Amino acid sequence: MKIFKVINNNIVITLDQNNQEIILMDRELCFKQRPGNNIDENLIEKRFSLSSSDNEESSVSQLLSNISLEDIRVATQILNYAEDIFNTKVSDHIHSALERYNLF
Repeated sequence: MKIFKVINNNIVITLDQNNQEIILMDRELCFKQRPGNNIDENLIEKRFSLSSSDNEESSVSQLLSNISLEDIRVATQILNYAEDIFNTKVSDHIHSALERYNLF
């Protein structure tokens, strides 16, 4: 998998076979890496797909560059815990709340 854009030492953007962006994360995944270099897929902890306009992609990249991998891990653990406790998909509720307030 080739690097399309390095966000920081922990986050990189690659492209899939349809040229859709994929965000890959892990501690030091991109240390001393540059666009065009190959990523060792065994080092990848998380994968996220994007499908949005160029302006939204830019803002997502900026947002991710300001969030530490540890913060993302903690947030994921909190969401997983809430889903287990309430036996529901928390992300669905967040999405619905954002739609109601026209923020999404």
